[in-house]
Amino acid sequence: MHHHELVDEVHRLLRDNLPINAGKTPSGWTTFNCPMCSDKRKRGGVIQSNSKISYHCFNCNFTTGWSPSPRLGQKYKALAEALGVGAKDIHSVVLNLMKYGEVLEIEEVDDYVYSAADFKQVDLPDDCSLVEDLDDNHKVKQYAIERGLLGKFPLMHFGDSMYNARLVVPFLYNNKLVGWTGRHVNPPNKETAKYLKNQQSGYVFNIDRFVNSERDFVIVTEGVFDAILIDGVSVLGNGVTPEQAHLIDKLNKRVILCPDRDEAGKDLIDKAIELGWEVSFPPWKDGIKDAADAVEHYGRLLTVNSIIKYATDNKIKIQERTGLFFSHKAHT
Repeated sequence: MHHHELVDEVHRLLRDNLPINAGKTPSGWTTFNCPMCSDKRKRGGVIQSNSKISYHCFNCNFTTGWSPSPRLGQKYKALAEALGVGAKDIHSVVLNLMKYGEVLEIEEVDDYVYSAADFKQVDLPDDCSLVEDLDDNHKVKQYAIERGLLGKFPLMHFGDSMYNARLVVPFLYNNKLVGWTGRHVNPPNKETAKYLKNQQSGYVFNIDRFVNSERDFVIVTEGVFDAILIDGVSVLGNGVTPEQAHLIDKLNKRVILCPDRDEAGKDLIDKAIELGWEVSFPPWKDGIKDAADAVEHYGRLLTVNSIIKYATDNKIKIQERTGLFFSHKAHT
């Protein structure tokens, strides 16, 4: 599949499903009643510019869009659905973006990251499928729903027996699939590994999300699910390699570490101090061991706000708060 074919698939989700009475402005906007609100005056508009497509409603201020990327945002999918596009058609485009994203030609990409590392492209098994396409009673889909993950990221499921009960998170970098991690949702015995990984050294999960992002901070977590739920990045463990630190620092943003409340979290704090990153110690109640738990208890907005509020780069304060933070560590 070629660049223009993928771009056309994404654009057609909106373009081919616009109301028949849609109008056209001299500046190129196609206008119609916004399906996201009670608009009756055609204040919703979509416009294409080369490979990019944008939507804005001047009634409810709903905005969304897409520029070449292997991801399709939740708001874009919600707009397509509101225009009458079927779930299967949307999921088909999402899957094609995942499979063939490497052919996309990124426009106006900062050379910050993509000149900093070079990861090899890998393949997903032929029988992989989107979790959203599974039956509602499938244990992998149920797990994704229970953890609040469904709809937050293009989660996968492998149909092969080895991965049958695994929720698979793909690793993306510069429009390429460069790895994945598979979490067993119900290990049958102690010998069954909870996680299986195809992970390349130096990779930072979700780093693409912050290339050219206007956000001035990035939250670093240990686990992938934490990063998905708070929209941060994950170093995929309790250590930070020089390559990972380089990728994160080159974002040129405020870096805040949100460690897990365990011994491994302490190791990561020491590394953050060495790197000059901020460390956050939110006063979460006992029993909350990481950001994912906090989101489940407090919700995403309050969790992110607390991480930002209680972050510090003062070495003495970090060392003092480390002891207090872990004296109230989660019960396991």
